[in-house]
Amino acid sequence: MISDFAKLSVKNLSRRGKRSWLTIIGVVIGITAIVALFSLSQGFEDSITREFDDLGANIVYVLPGSGVEGFFSPEGRLEDSDLDTTRRVIGVEEAGPMVYEAESVARYRGEEQRVPLIGIPTDSSQETIMRANSLEIDRGRNIREGDRFSGVVGHDIAEAEVFEREVGLRTQVEVEGTDVRTSGVFERTGDPEYDGGLFLPIDSAREILDEDDRTDFIVVEVQAGQEPQQVAEQIEQDLRQERNVREGEEDFTVSTADDLLESFLDVLGIVQYGVLGIVSIALFVGGLGIMNTMYMSVSERTKEIGIMKAMGATKRQILSIFLVEAGVLGLIGGAIGIIVGLGLSEVAFYLIRQFVGIPLSPTISLTLIISALGLSFILGVFSGFLPARKAARLEPVEAIRQQ
Repeated sequence: MISDFAKLSVKNLSRRGKRSWLTIIGVVIGITAIVALFSLSQGFEDSITREFDDLGANIVYVLPGSGVEGFFSPEGRLEDSDLDTTRRVIGVEEAGPMVYEAESVARYRGEEQRVPLIGIPTDSSQETIMRANSLEIDRGRNIREGDRFSGVVGHDIAEAEVFEREVGLRTQVEVEGTDVRTSGVFERTGDPEYDGGLFLPIDSAREILDEDDRTDFIVVEVQAGQEPQQVAEQIEQDLRQERNVREGEEDFTVSTADDLLESFLDVLGIVQYGVLGIVSIALFVGGLGIMNTMYMSVSERTKEIGIMKAMGATKRQILSIFLVEAGVLGLIGGAIGIIVGLGLSEVAFYLIRQFVGIPLSPTISLTLIISALGLSFILGVFSGFLPARKAARLEPVEAIRQQ
């Protein structure tokens, strides 16, 4: 029975070709946006999760301020005593400080740009800092003990994506009025802050910024066999005692890699559902289009409906015919929207890989495809219910007389 209704619906829709396609466009736009959005967000989520897995679950971060937002925009400063306190905590293998100035003035061959200035240690904690931030030398050498104003540039600086000219090895870049000689280039990390940054020994960065005791955050490596969350809690407790602050009044944040991952995913989820709310407007418009088309179809086929009823068709059968027809409209729009949405997400990720360098790929989920098809069919059926009910309630004699 349902297959017969579907065949009849396709036949009726094909008779109204242009109108049917115009109606379908609204559904296509809505489903395209939803599929592209969820494919992109899932791809970003998978990529972020992989990045944190690569960093290792045994990394803990001590940040200034009261939230993860302090990671790149510090609300305050950490002290040398905070580093000493952190290093004394049982379960801490290594802890290293970092300095991060988001917009330092850099000049190269007459061109001025604002670039992140990042100070990293040259002692044994350097390896922890490198691993926690996915930093690897591409060419040249890394910062080492004894260097003063010699540093490593990010991939984008070396490849003329910050300055108009490439910054090669053994060249000089002026940073905040100080000449810095480049000793190496880092591989692309996918983080624009690091790829466009200039890395110096932490003491040199402090000297350039004229802040000898500045520490913006601390990276901690937890000993093997220790639970990172427990170590993080102990660090937080010891820092409260050292700073003489009560629980809940901390002016610092201690976060594990899992905490940071959860925070990033929470923000991504908020953005995702915010955009989904906007996209729902397109689906609503598509539903109104289906409803309008089905009302017009009922008006044009009044005589046909009367004849079917005169031949014994029940109200339920008439209702089913128009509901299936409306559902098929939504289903066709949904199928096209899925194809277009997946195509757009693939193009978006290709552009990100090519121009940003982040190794992202869209996630094609069977659940997403089935959900999108189901949503588009339900949208069609729901939008076509009132017109279908009107058709089912027509009296045979009156319907035949109206044509």
